[in-house]
Amino acid sequence: MEVKVKIERKRDDANKKKVFFIDGELDVHHVKNLKAEILEELEPPGWSYELNMDKVTYLDSSGLGMLVYLKKEIIKHEGRLIISNLHEPVLNVFKLTKLDNFFEIS
Repeated sequence: MEVKVKIERKRDDANKKKVFFIDGELDVHHVKNLKAEILEELEPPGWSYELNMDKVTYLDSSGLGMLVYLKKEIIKHEGRLIISNLHEPVLNVFKLTKLDNFFEIS
């Protein structure tokens, strides 16, 4: 399954935020392109980036590695990464790896 990304931008001063709606599987075959697309969207300091994973059906270790890398890059840009709408099987991957404490999950 191809990973599809829809990007929503909110550029008001009170809520500098971009939401990425991710649809598909975050596995070794898809993370490189997705990572590049998100990194191209990084803004100056103060922005929040939300990954809405409501339609993510699978997450493997390369997907987790990409998310860790993105968080570190976003922090370098003085931003914030939020991961939202995880389904139970995907959330369990975060819990098993103890990354549920590393990421801001809503």
